[in-house]
Amino acid sequence: MNNPNAPNQPNQNAHKYFQPHMAHNAKQLQFIRSCFAAIAGSAAGILGLTNWNGFLFYALSWTILASLLLLIKCQSQPGLYFINGWRELVVDGALNGLLSYILFHTFLYGLVHLYQ
Repeated sequence: MNNPNAPNQPNQNAHKYFQPHMAHNAKQLQFIRSCFAAIAGSAAGILGLTNWNGFLFYALSWTILASLLLLIKCQSQPGLYFINGWRELVVDGALNGLLSYILFHTFLYGLVHLYQ
């Protein structure tokens, strides 16, 4: 007979996460990141931040967003809301956010600074 307290039981933490809730959290996180990247890219384009200043602005805005999500929305416990914990908040999706940031930065930089 199997011992339910045995250490090598597979999927010991499978009961902790309800997949529809995890999918909803991931979808909401992607929406927040996309909107924030568009806003940050628009702000950087309007301000005329180019080269390293533009990338530093993106890194700063991404850090602020991750901190706000971690402290306010997750109450400093991201493991309760995401399977990968803080890594899912801070690292995952950074490249997709960068592409949206560059798109909006280029568009608004071209509109605002066309005749300079």
